[in-house]
Amino acid sequence: MKRIVFIFTLLVSFSGISQQRGIITNFMTSDYYYNPAIVGSKGISMANIAYRNQWVGFSGAPSLILGNFNGSVKGMGKHGYGLTFVSERTGITQSTAAYLNYAYHIKLGEKTKLGLGVQPGFLQYRVRLYDAQLADDNDDVLTGTVYSANAFDFSTGFNLYHEKFFLMGSIHHLLTDQVKFTTYNSNLESHFTGIAGYNIKIKKGPLIQPSVLVKYARPVPVQYTAMLKAEFKDKYWIGLQYRSSDAIGINLGLHFKERFTVMYAYDYTISNLSNYQNGSHEIALRIKITKEKPSLEEEDDKLNNSILDEMKKDMEEREKNK
Repeated sequence: MKRIVFIFTLLVSFSGISQQRGIITNFMTSDYYYNPAIVGSKGISMANIAYRNQWVGFSGAPSLILGNFNGSVKGMGKHGYGLTFVSERTGITQSTAAYLNYAYHIKLGEKTKLGLGVQPGFLQYRVRLYDAQLADDNDDVLTGTVYSANAFDFSTGFNLYHEKFFLMGSIHHLLTDQVKFTTYNSNLESHFTGIAGYNIKIKKGPLIQPSVLVKYARPVPVQYTAMLKAEFKDKYWIGLQYRSSDAIGINLGLHFKERFTVMYAYDYTISNLSNYQNGSHEIALRIKITKEKPSLEEEDDKLNNSILDEMKKDMEEREKNK
């Protein structure tokens, strides 16, 4: 019985399914998690933290913590840099990873850019064998035992973006069995992710943004997430979402004091797990460290408005002196 429990624990912990990267409901506000080419594209420095509690009420359900800092060298939007921390826990397993990030942004047109990013990092995988539920309560073979393994990790991606649209793709866990001197790389599977969306600005109305995320990792079938978001007055937004054969959800966001953004998301499982849990909750906070530089169009508008104001003042002065 001791050997059966031990083998079963290892099989569950190291199965291909357990290696899937965590799910983020609001993938557009945590885009740095999915694509290393994002950093630097916004031309500002920012800090992000997010927490996801999946399948509330389900024992051993996944949870995820994200921390990220990224920015652009001198705010020029050409060289992007970042640092990301990820901690994921499922049952008796936990993975902790830290990544560096660099992206180079190329101007393809007046308003179109292409970002190319790389993300090297290090990952540690742990199995808390002492928390395994044994068939024999007096079986102390696994008591106090932790299995730990390490892996070098590497991701890359591209980000084609314009004020009206965006298209990005990435590959995570590129260093699988190519790396022989670590203990865990051969257990990783490469993850392929694509994100696309379009911004529709309604005159005197909200900004409407339909978007879709598609991801694949063997042996799990291709999964897609479709989201429709409406942002009002650059202050708050609401979004609706559908994740194929898995969940429907809603996400909310609020900008305040120009530097802070708070986000909340909830998704309700529509798969067979719906009878055993109460949905998933996600909360995130973003802090802008630096302010966005105005675009050339905004600077021109500001200059034109100042000239018009001066002309208006001159005319008013002349009227008074008549």
